[in-house]
Amino acid sequence: MRTIVKGLIAIAVILVIVLPLASSNPDGLEATMEKVGLEENPIYHAPLDYGESWAQSFAMGLLGITLTFVVGYGLAKLAKGA
Repeated sequence: MRTIVKGLIAIAVILVIVLPLASSNPDGLEATMEKVGLEENPIYHAPLDYGESWAQSFAMGLLGITLTFVVGYGLAKLAKGA
């Protein structure tokens, strides 16, 4: 279990380092939609947002990493027991 905690801490440290380097420019699909004049009309709206500040983005990143790990770990435990 210590190895797992160390891995999660390493991911959090990488997130702290890489997060400020994320580009605020739109990706290719968004840029093309802007050029053509299309507006995004999503069918599904995510319950959480990335946040406007660095701290909010970091918190949402940690939440996403944690939730992904918990679901994956739980599924692995279920598969191992089956």
